[in-house]
Amino acid sequence: MNKNPFAAILVGLLFLSAALSAVFALTYAFSTRDLRRVQPQAMGINNHLNLVQTLLNETLEYSKRNPAIDPLLFSLNLKTNAAAATAPQSATR
Repeated sequence: MNKNPFAAILVGLLFLSAALSAVFALTYAFSTRDLRRVQPQAMGINNHLNLVQTLLNETLEYSKRNPAIDPLLFSLNLKTNAAAATAPQSATR
């Protein structure tokens, strides 16, 4: 019988391709499992972030009506002294 080295190389490449496909399929399966496990935690973090952002916006809106809360907001660096920065400075000559 006549042995063809080209056919042996093709069979070897076929087995290599099958092995790599199995490795990639397992990697994909494990990655999707991890994603499904982490996704509820990410949603909880986003919900918490939205809640804190809403609270901050309401606090800043409240500070417009009641400036007594401004020292607390300044101490937490949640509000800057923008009024002093935008006030025109007197020209001293």
